[in-house]
Amino acid sequence: MRKAPSGASSSFPNYERGYLVSIENITLILTMLTTLIGFLGGVWVKVLRPAMKFVDKHDEVVKSIETIEKEITCNGGGSLKDAVLNLNDTCGRMENRQKIIEQRTKASLHYSNTPLFETDNMGRLVWTNEPFYKMTGQTLTDIKGFDWITYIHEDEREEFLQEFESCLKMNRKFSKEIVTSDGQEMRMTGYPYRLNDNEHGGFLISLTEA
Repeated sequence: MRKAPSGASSSFPNYERGYLVSIENITLILTMLTTLIGFLGGVWVKVLRPAMKFVDKHDEVVKSIETIEKEITCNGGGSLKDAVLNLNDTCGRMENRQKIIEQRTKASLHYSNTPLFETDNMGRLVWTNEPFYKMTGQTLTDIKGFDWITYIHEDEREEFLQEFESCLKMNRKFSKEIVTSDGQEMRMTGYPYRLNDNEHGGFLISLTEA
């Protein structure tokens, strides 16, 4: 029987050892690849994808700004700027018209035969007409603000103020017989300038014989 050549007994173990090393290297490489893929996936989710969304949003904002810039550029009557200018002109004409109406109304009240005065929404006197001056002998300067209350007799003043303040708060008409500071019996009737159900811009108040 032939003897095995010297060194033959160690060749197989060397081959087996090399095979195991190759498997370990492949496993290590796969592990590294898996880790790298996971890392890249995290980068995509947490960095790249939000960044791309931000870029998309930025593009949308830029487009919106460009659209607005086009709209506010005069283009012969069809732009937003032209519409705003036209609206401003319309509001200006309405405001002037309202001033004319107010002055016309004040003029008609001024020449009315009925003594009248006007208060603001707090009850301060702000205007009187000529018949009011003739009846009371007091000018606007004399009774401006809350001084008009002194025209009511002192004995009735507190009761009158309670009723008048209630009408101011409740935005309602009032009508009350009073005695003036010089002893005349009068009826005072007030109508609120209603702005809505809860607000008013003051009262127009008349004085007539009771």
